[in-house]
Amino acid sequence: MSNADKTTIKLRAYPDKTAGDVAQSNLSEEQHKALELVQKNAQLEQEKKKTLDLERTIEQLRTSLKQEQEKNVEMTTTAKHVESKLKALAELEAKAKQVTVLEAQVKELSDVLGKISGIATSGKAGH
Repeated sequence: MSNADKTTIKLRAYPDKTAGDVAQSNLSEEQHKALELVQKNAQLEQEKKKTLDLERTIEQLRTSLKQEQEKNVEMTTTAKHVESKLKALAELEAKAKQVTVLEAQVKELSDVLGKISGIATSGKAGH
């Protein structure tokens, strides 16, 4: 055996009775009630801390929800704005198609008018 093994002290990990149990058994009824009151006050303090933490969490969630709602309103407004621009763009595209059709018709009519003018000129010259 080494020197460390010889000097090791063995302690029980879980003694039969804790010091608190022994102390409580020696207390008078009034002292016992006072101890219970102290314990209940400690529990109340813990519950109060938990409640305050939960209230902070609730407030943070409310703030977060409000921010999300504001973002949602902003996105809805932006979407409506984009929709109106798309509608205006679609109207412009329809007008551009009409202009293209009208330009084609003007060209066709100009060609026909040129032919008519040519026929009229040749008819005058033939008389």
